[in-house]
Amino acid sequence: MAGMLSEIIGAHAPLKVVSLTPDNLAAIDFRLMKVFPAFNIIETGLRNGEIGPSTTVVETSSGTMALGLAIVCMHFGLNLHVFGDRAIEPPLKRTMEELGANVHLIEATAFDANVQVLRKRALLDFIDRTGATWSRQYDNLGNRHSYARPAEEAIRQFGKIDAIVATVGSGGSSCGLAHYCRVFFPEMKLIGIDTFGSVLFGQHAGPRDLRGLGNSILPGNLIHEAFDEVHWIGANEAYHAARRLHRETSLKRGPTSGAAYLVARWYADRFPRCKVVAVFPDDSCRYEHTVYDPAWMHEHNYRAELASMEPILVQHPLCASGGWCRINWNRRSLTSVMGCQHNPS
Repeated sequence: MAGMLSEIIGAHAPLKVVSLTPDNLAAIDFRLMKVFPAFNIIETGLRNGEIGPSTTVVETSSGTMALGLAIVCMHFGLNLHVFGDRAIEPPLKRTMEELGANVHLIEATAFDANVQVLRKRALLDFIDRTGATWSRQYDNLGNRHSYARPAEEAIRQFGKIDAIVATVGSGGSSCGLAHYCRVFFPEMKLIGIDTFGSVLFGQHAGPRDLRGLGNSILPGNLIHEAFDEVHWIGANEAYHAARRLHRETSLKRGPTSGAAYLVARWYADRFPRCKVVAVFPDDSCRYEHTVYDPAWMHEHNYRAELASMEPILVQHPLCASGGWCRINWNRRSLTSVMGCQHNPS
């Protein structure tokens, strides 16, 4: 049973390292990255007794972690309740329900600054009523620890890594990959990608039209001292970067992968002697009728000519605004960075 389950989970989470340029740029290309932490969290819980055969598992998610948990819980025979929002489109909701998950959509728009807070509130109320067990993707260290195997595979296929470029949501993949890669390459740079209106790197919570990265709460898996540089990317930039990734490499991926490609290309061009690896966490299946639909892009005024092609260097997170900004984080704590002088001009 264990061997069969491992094969099934592996079929949902194949991992390839793909060269994007002949010399210094590659990508860790996942089909569904969140299967790795979902499996590790649930399997560890079953092993240590925190999860039993009759346990009801609950989680808050905008989509990919929920799907990863739906796959894993179905194979372990566990009851799953997901608390999400309208970022979970009807086809994805149906897919999870067909796997046996119960999906609760909170009545808040994807642009609500506190949508994750609202989801968490509903989840906690459900736990109070039912005694369900929260898998805690944001704080469960099993999330971060699940990236040992992807890190090992990236090193095996690519060799020395000088920089990893990764989008940041829970902090699990970016900080997990960096931790394990730095066992072999302690000087390796970690470049994180956030979006405007996310609190992860010091901005105030605000509307976010780019989903799949960013957060309105600070997760325990995020280690600020791991990051050398942080970029904030807007939706227009990420959407057109995903389309550019498809045109230039034939890899059709989602906007978080597009954001990683945009920043990684810029970084690799700036440091041509560095071997740079971008993390592509998602495929394009959720975005065929949005990002990859020219009519939808035009209707919502996502235009290539308005997309920033270079980042603006800022000295403080509260100075970052617009389409693409960056800060030299230099492995500092959030408190240290926020304590630096903030000049709004």
